[in-house]
Amino acid sequence: MLGIGKLLWFVVLACAACIWITDAVCQDKNRARVSILLATGMHGSTYYHVGLAMASLWTTRLRDAGIRVSAASSEGSMENIEAIRIADADMIIAEDLFCSMAAAGNGLFKGKPLPELRSITALWPDVLQIVIRSDKMHKGTLQDLDGIALATGLPDSGNKYILELLLKSMKNEKPKVRFRPMSNQAAVEALKKGLVDGIDVTGGVPVPLLSSLLQDGKISLGFLEISGAQMEAAREEGWKNVFPTVVPAGSYPGQDKAIHTVGHANLLAVTASLSPEIVYLLTKTLYENLEYLMKVHPACRTMSLEKALDGVNVPLHRGSVRYYKEKKIKVPERLIQ
Repeated sequence: MLGIGKLLWFVVLACAACIWITDAVCQDKNRARVSILLATGMHGSTYYHVGLAMASLWTTRLRDAGIRVSAASSEGSMENIEAIRIADADMIIAEDLFCSMAAAGNGLFKGKPLPELRSITALWPDVLQIVIRSDKMHKGTLQDLDGIALATGLPDSGNKYILELLLKSMKNEKPKVRFRPMSNQAAVEALKKGLVDGIDVTGGVPVPLLSSLLQDGKISLGFLEISGAQMEAAREEGWKNVFPTVVPAGSYPGQDKAIHTVGHANLLAVTASLSPEIVYLLTKTLYENLEYLMKVHPACRTMSLEKALDGVNVPLHRGSVRYYKEKKIKVPERLIQ
């Protein structure tokens, strides 16, 4: 049995511990003054993979500033832009093609502009990658899509729209494709069961989903290439910021030659209502820790402060403008509002 003196001593210690724990909890709550939701992409996508890393980076580095960032999966660019509109997300990763349309209120967003959309930075380029069963390949071009069933991502991912734009730009012998909208994971299962003949994805190279699929090796697959002439035709159709790019040999298991295709810019964007100080800290922290993101995914190796505004057509947030001016990065007048 404990003596009275020892009992009092334990009571004092317990009270002190309770006070310390309560104080620590209060301090922690005070530190997390701002919670930001980042909308990314589907599981298995580059958006999702890097988005999780970004959220972790910001939450860790900006804890003392009271900022916590959470990443959420989504169908992709189109859904993310709508999430900004209805305040379901504060920050998004999305393709510049769709962000530009939304900001200007044209194209798919004609009559429903999103004036509150602001960009922070360009990210890695999104690369169009189409793989089909080897027994369906003949020329290794978009012509091979004729008559096949192709998984094109969920409806709001934008994959189908981009491919339709490319096919529309083809002057002769347009292939007739049976589009099958579905998630990345469902597409893999459908391909394994023979329900689709190929998958159309856009993302930074390598896309985790394709890496896993090709590593598995149970299905013989090949990449389709897109020529410079097809890219120029797509520009004439209105895809002004598309550019030629290459998936380097060895980017995926069993891929022994480079694949010629097209790409376009990705953006990190936010709502204009987010505090300039917060956006400044997000931008600063991102670029001061770029090496961390490069280790998370090879696509981030294409990013640099000098390329931060390449392909950006959406007005910048004031917080980002402040950071770029500090770093002597020239900001075009068209990006300042």
